[in-house]
Amino acid sequence: MSTPAAPTLLLLYSDRDDPVSAALLARPEHFGADVVAIPLGELVRDVTIGATWRWAGRTIDPARTAVVNRLFLPAAAASPFAGYAQERRFWGWAHGELQRFAYATSLPTATSLHGCHGSLLDQWLDLPALVDGLPVPSYRAPWSDEPLSGDVHRVDPWTLYSLGVRERDPREAARGLLRFVRPRGALVHVAQVGGTILASSPAQMTRAQQSSIVSFANAMASRSAVRILEHAFFIGDGPPVFYSTCPSPVITGSLPEYPALLAKGLQDDIARRFANLAAGPRPAG
Repeated sequence: MSTPAAPTLLLLYSDRDDPVSAALLARPEHFGADVVAIPLGELVRDVTIGATWRWAGRTIDPARTAVVNRLFLPAAAASPFAGYAQERRFWGWAHGELQRFAYATSLPTATSLHGCHGSLLDQWLDLPALVDGLPVPSYRAPWSDEPLSGDVHRVDPWTLYSLGVRERDPREAARGLLRFVRPRGALVHVAQVGGTILASSPAQMTRAQQSSIVSFANAMASRSAVRILEHAFFIGDGPPVFYSTCPSPVITGSLPEYPALLAKGLQDDIARRFANLAAGPRPAG
C-alpha cells in the first residue's frame, strides 16, 4: 500500500532568499505536492482565517495541509505590523493557528517565530537529556562559579554561529556572555530535514564519528518538533562534540545538494505524518 502524501504544501515565508524558501519557490514540482506560497505581508493583510483559510481565490484546509514555516520578523522598515503590540499578537496567534495543520515544520516559540531549541546554554542543558549521552563543551552556567581550564572562550549564547572570543583574563566580567572550553577539532555542519541528513564531512572523520552523528540525527527526528535543522559538531580525535542546532541552514543551505535533501526529507516526513494520521490513535494498553 502506498503512503498517502499531503495534497497541499503551504509555504509561509518572510525572505524568498532563505535557502528553504528559495528551493520551494524555484522548483515546487520537486516536492510531490501542490505548493502554495504566502509571504508574511499577505498572510497578515490578505488571508481570511476561519475553519479554512481563504487567499487569492484558494481555499486551504488545515486538516489536509502541511506547513513549511519560514516566518522571520523583518526589519522595522519592511514590517507589515503597525507596531510592537500587533507583532506580538500575530506571534501568539501563529503559535496556536499552526497547530491546526496536519503537519508543520515548526511552531513559533517564545524566542523564535520559526521555532528553535533556544540559546547555546539552553541546548547544552536540554539536548543531552533529549539525546542520551550527547557530548557538549565544558561550560560554566551563569549561576555557577566552577572554574574552567583549557581554551576558554566567551560567547553571546544567542549567536548560534559564533564561537566567541578567547578569554584573556578570567577575572574580567562576563555579563551576558557564556564561558566555555572550545573543543579541539574542525567544525562540521549537518543539515537535517525530518530523518534525512546531509553532512559536510571532513576526510578525517571516522566511521564511528559518522555513526554518532547519524544516531544524534535519528534521535532528533524522533523527538524534536522542529523538522528543518542545521547542527554543528566539533570533530577531533574522539566522539563528535555538539555545539549548536539552528532552524536555518546557514552553511549547508548553500550546498548544491541541499534542495534535493530538502525535497526528499520533506516528502518522507510529511508522508509519514499523514500515514500516522490515517492510521488513527493507537489503542491503549
